[in-house]
Amino acid sequence: MDLQQAYLAAVVLAALALTLADKEAKKLWERLEHLDPNHDGVVTEQELKDFAFWERMKDLREDAEEQWTSLQVAPGDKLTFDWYKQKSYTDDFEDDLGPYGRTVQQDHTRFNASDQNKDGALDKEEFLAFLWAEEYPHMHDLITLETIEDLDMNGDGALNYNEYRGEGDGGDFMEDFEGDMEFKEFDKDEDGQLSHAEVKEWILGPTLDIIKEDEEKVATVLSKLDKDEDGKLTRSEIEADPEVIETLRYDEDDDQFLHDEF
Repeated sequence: MDLQQAYLAAVVLAALALTLADKEAKKLWERLEHLDPNHDGVVTEQELKDFAFWERMKDLREDAEEQWTSLQVAPGDKLTFDWYKQKSYTDDFEDDLGPYGRTVQQDHTRFNASDQNKDGALDKEEFLAFLWAEEYPHMHDLITLETIEDLDMNGDGALNYNEYRGEGDGGDFMEDFEGDMEFKEFDKDEDGQLSHAEVKEWILGPTLDIIKEDEEKVATVLSKLDKDEDGKLTRSEIEADPEVIETLRYDEDDDQFLHDEF
């Protein structure tokens, strides 16, 4: 092979390498389509957090989509509470309780809290917050209030040990009080009952832990990829080591994200 042929071969190999790199980059960004939603080529810390949240919510989005379809919301329309009530509260449910064990009033209050733009109807993202309120910090106080309403038999706004254990059935469990270390762990002020803040930690602790884990993962991603330390990532910084971003993706085979409807 003469010098000219060697040069041409090198050019072809370089072009092929660039083509393969472009294809790999394209595949990467197809997998990470929600990472840079405004397509400005820069990923901020908040966008990293939003991406981690989006990944964690994939299975719940599918569930919400199925329920949206079952409610027969017209294409392009939003969901009003009157329509939700008409479709959800049927003769199949007793004692004025709907499909999730909440009263009409509780569902109406939750519906209004989910309606962040206050237009009187829910879009699909707001409907997701209505269904899976524990995943949305702006809904956490409401979930706590719902729990207290369900269990607080004496109406004092807190949960004593019998209410905590009895799930509202009026039972007497005080003989177990001294040995119940879980209750005592949540009863931070040791007054024998759970306040609003203590009930929130009881019912939302696992979710709050996951949110904290996501924030720690985002901080790790930035520390590894943000070479110029400007608090955001360029596409070239991400493409330099894409496996780091993959730590924010949700593994469908990972069972750490378990959800219980309250």
